[in-house]
Amino acid sequence: MCNNVTEAPICDFFNVLNTRKTIRKYTKEIPPIEAIKIIADAGRQAPCATNTQNWEFIAIFDDKMKEKMAHCVEKKYDELAQKVSNDIDKSKLNGYKYYSMFFTKAPVVFAIVEKKRVSTLLTILENNGMTKEELNEYDNRSSILSMGAAIENMSLAATALGLATCWMCAPLVAYREFSELLNIGKENKVVSLLTVGYPDGDSFSRPQKKTLEEVYREV
Repeated sequence: MCNNVTEAPICDFFNVLNTRKTIRKYTKEIPPIEAIKIIADAGRQAPCATNTQNWEFIAIFDDKMKEKMAHCVEKKYDELAQKVSNDIDKSKLNGYKYYSMFFTKAPVVFAIVEKKRVSTLLTILENNGMTKEELNEYDNRSSILSMGAAIENMSLAATALGLATCWMCAPLVAYREFSELLNIGKENKVVSLLTVGYPDGDSFSRPQKKTLEEVYREV
C-alpha cells in the first residue's frame, strides 16, 4: 500500500489487488482533494459498453447533504417495514437499514451515477416488433456492468493511495430521492455509493476468498 496521496505514487498492482478490503469505519480526517480526484479519474479510465462513458462521479463532502440522504434511506426502510409482517424478515430488513446508514460518518461519499444510455441491440429489436418481455431476454445490462468496472477501479485506486472504501448498494432504496437531492435528473440514476476515508485502526480483517480451484475451470 502507498501512503503519499498527493503524488499519486505507482504501487505494485497485485499487492493492491490482494490487500484491498471493505472498511466501514473511518477517522474524521478528510482526504486531500487531489486524492479524491485521482480516485474519480480511475473510474473514468474503466472499460465501458460501446465507450458511452455514461457515468458521473459526485464526491459528497457536505455533512448536511449526507444527513439528508440518510434521512431518505431511513424513511424508505420504514415504509418497507410496513409491508413486511414476518418478524424474522422485519429483523433482516432492520439489519439492512442499520448497515445502510454509516455512510454519514465517512469523510467523503461518492455517488456513482448511471446516465441514461440507449442500447443499440435492444433498440434494433424493439424497432422490429419485439415486446418488452422478449427484450428482457436480450438485455445484458452492459451499462450497469460499466458502472461496476468504474467502482472497482476507484476502490483499487483508493487502496493504492492508503485510503479505504466501502461499495454500498443497500442505501439505494432511496435512489429516486438521491436523484432529486443531487440534481442529476430523473432520467439518470444513482446506482451505488462509495465511501472513502482513512481507516480508523489497522485491525480490519479481509474476508476469506474462495480458492482459485473453486471458481476457475477450463473447457
